[in-house]
Amino acid sequence: MEQNVFLVKWYGPFTQDELKKWEEKQKFKCSLYLLHGMLKHVQTKESYYCGMSTRSVHKRLSDKNHHINEIKDRLNSIYAGCISNVRGISANKTRLIEKIITAYLTESVGRKRMLNLRNFNYPKQNVYVINEWWKENTEYLWQRQPRNAPSHILPDVLTYHYWDNDDFEIYECKKMKKILGY
Repeated sequence: MEQNVFLVKWYGPFTQDELKKWEEKQKFKCSLYLLHGMLKHVQTKESYYCGMSTRSVHKRLSDKNHHINEIKDRLNSIYAGCISNVRGISANKTRLIEKIITAYLTESVGRKRMLNLRNFNYPKQNVYVINEWWKENTEYLWQRQPRNAPSHILPDVLTYHYWDNDDFEIYECKKMKKILGY
């Protein structure tokens, strides 16, 4: 049985104020977040950031030296991620999810558009991530997202197989398709 299988429920999009109010009402803790917005002197290219926090996400984003300050004036959205299938997840496992998402985003949008300063390389172990995108009220899955949103770029299913000698395979399923529902 694989140990690195994670279901991440992403909530948003939020502004910083909306995120703070929303997090205070929740009975669960979000330990991952995604940001996207534009740097000051850029006209069309969005920048992205994936991070983790041991505190609440809004407290982490309030840190004086956080990368959100680079796009604060032109911030498009914040998504907060809760790892819902593992109770008491360790910081190392959360970091593993952050690493696979950051590496994938870097490959998708390019290193120049990432605000992260590290974690551009894939990990040296198998990782399976299922991403679900929820509206902030936590009752409805998102049907449509803008093309530049992280939820549109990051696949719903990301499977990473690491072999030895830095050989690896990545499989993705961009958007799950509903085939039956009542």
